[in-house]
Amino acid sequence: MTLNSDLSILLFMEGSRSRAGRFDAAASLAARVLPNGLTPWIEQARLDAKMILDRATGQTPQPVLNDMARPIPLSEVDPLDLLPRGLADRVRAAHRDARMLRDRLILGKTPPPVIERPRSTTGSVVSLPGKTPNMTRPLKVVKVVRETKDAVSIYVTEADGSTLEFRPGQFLSVDVTVDGERLRRAYSFASACLPDTPVHVTVKRIEAGRVSNYLNDTVREGDELQVLGPSGTFTIEPRQVNERHLIMVAGGVGITPIMSIAESALRLESGTRVTLIYGNRGWDDVIYRDRLAALREEFADRLVVDHVLELPPETWSGGEGLLDGDMLEARLQALGIEDDGLIRYFVCGPTPMIEATHRALQQRGVDANRIAEERFMSPEARSAHINSDKTELVVISLGGREHGIQVEPGQTILEGALAAGIDIPFSCAMGGCGACRVHRTEGDIRMEEPNCLTRTERAQGYILTCVGRPLTQAKIEVEGI
Repeated sequence: MTLNSDLSILLFMEGSRSRAGRFDAAASLAARVLPNGLTPWIEQARLDAKMILDRATGQTPQPVLNDMARPIPLSEVDPLDLLPRGLADRVRAAHRDARMLRDRLILGKTPPPVIERPRSTTGSVVSLPGKTPNMTRPLKVVKVVRETKDAVSIYVTEADGSTLEFRPGQFLSVDVTVDGERLRRAYSFASACLPDTPVHVTVKRIEAGRVSNYLNDTVREGDELQVLGPSGTFTIEPRQVNERHLIMVAGGVGITPIMSIAESALRLESGTRVTLIYGNRGWDDVIYRDRLAALREEFADRLVVDHVLELPPETWSGGEGLLDGDMLEARLQALGIEDDGLIRYFVCGPTPMIEATHRALQQRGVDANRIAEERFMSPEARSAHINSDKTELVVISLGGREHGIQVEPGQTILEGALAAGIDIPFSCAMGGCGACRVHRTEGDIRMEEPNCLTRTERAQGYILTCVGRPLTQAKIEVEGI
């Protein structure tokens, strides 16, 4: 093949990628302008066009195995991508400046330092300026509150006493050392995103969960926690002018980000209504029981809280049983809720509950792009059945140097790297934030599901080291370091 023909193919592939991005933006703009009923047709046309372009550039589209692996929802595609890059950047900067002025003048917030970052389809990690992506910082524990026998809320501030900056629904990654091993787990903020509001995360004890048990049993007021973040895209941006209906479905400790989003929306959006359907095993297992009751009294005309209990007390009159798809449909009917094409749904909890909720909402005709999900899964509970039965060599290209590590059976690449003393980026350690995304250049690496990578990212060869396990010798490249 000649040099000219090689160059022609490369230019064609690059042009196809550019056209795909502009088609996404055009489809998003059309979906916002045209009636809601046309959104599924526009979305399907977009996916069909992307598949044709993928095949034209020699990429074989991968099957979508789960809800978390879908392409970027149409609702998240930015119509500004239709503009020339320079102009689009200026418009985004103007929007950011206006938002910062609003936060300062109306909400009384002091904006954090702005660090320019490329747009990403995965959750970003907010690091301190001048630090490496893995550099943690200390937070001061100012209060510890026992919520239930198995859940504790840890209130924190920055080391200098200032209030943490975060968006409703985001999470914090906490580093601890247990039995000489460095471990990291993600815990969602449960606080409303308001000035001078105490910031806290809530940790529920998990059987055999080394970090959750450590935090429940040992953390005291005055301690310091090493953290990274905030991170995560399971969030909203409250606006005073918004008047919307948010339906929240939570299971167990999945209430934590839901609580942050719900209270922030109620306090910052005077026209927004919130309906919470919250499943637990028993009444004593309900986290934030008193807080929810107080909010329901304060916002009686805008907040509905519907509890579902598997083992209710004798006098119970609410939902009784497991919060699955049938129960959700029954509770929505009991509350008289019909989908109007505008309601946004936020779902958080164990994977089986989320999958059942998603199916039930789809049967109601709810578009997938109006359903936001966050799955809670303990790393200890993940299966290692996709792992090789022998030790595999993985070469990590990091900062211009190559490091060879041995990944043992049962280990993820991240666990193997940390055991070898290789400091590669990560945050949640559960496949939910994308901080550990790397480019696979050689070998066969399989990931546990669900995780946050899109179909496009998978087709481009990206994997997550925190849920990635090598089946052969492999090579990965850590980008941006």
